[in-house]
Amino acid sequence: MASETLPSRKTQTQAWLRTIYDRPSEYLGQTIAILNDEEILLVAPSFSAAREGVAKLGLPTEGPNVTYFHVPHSLPEVCILTLRVRSLKESLWLPLYPVELRGPQGAMLQCQMLVDSGADIGLISFSAGQELGLHRSDEEVLLTAQGVGGTVGYCLRRLELIINKMPVRAAVAWCQDVAVDEMILGRKDVFDVFFVEFRQAEKRVVFTPTPSVQPSTSRTG
Repeated sequence: MASETLPSRKTQTQAWLRTIYDRPSEYLGQTIAILNDEEILLVAPSFSAAREGVAKLGLPTEGPNVTYFHVPHSLPEVCILTLRVRSLKESLWLPLYPVELRGPQGAMLQCQMLVDSGADIGLISFSAGQELGLHRSDEEVLLTAQGVGGTVGYCLRRLELIINKMPVRAAVAWCQDVAVDEMILGRKDVFDVFFVEFRQAEKRVVFTPTPSVQPSTSRTG
């Protein structure tokens, strides 16, 4: 595999997610424990059962190495929010990155977005959309995406995302649930023009423009 022509493994669909797509009947409706965002440790009927299974394997049930994901019954639906467990006893690194958003009428918003290679599409909060001048008509039918604890309604919008001073036109989900305040940078459009590298040990993310776009100096966050 030539590294100069192909993105690193981290920019491709994770092995554990591909396993679910390949054998959905084994995972639908189940909760899985994932090791280092790479391999499925075990499958359990519930979150608590998954935690107990991880403990029996002699691994910490919380921390940066083990995460949990409830596999929705409707795989064709867009996945945006995965389940993350944060320990209250320690400060865990989250891959946040500075992004500037530009609305359709030119309104700007600077924010920190969670870089999530498991999210099919980016997500902005309801209040962020309002700041950017987004509107929803009464006739517009909400789309749904899998989220923590169920589904969330959203409107599909296209914004300009400025990453490392490079503008990217990207489709994003404008969440219509005011209780959801996450800002997520997903794969759609963004991962087409950047190689995204997660450096867990260094607690940073590196965005490098792909050869198909104008060369630019990479930056870490």
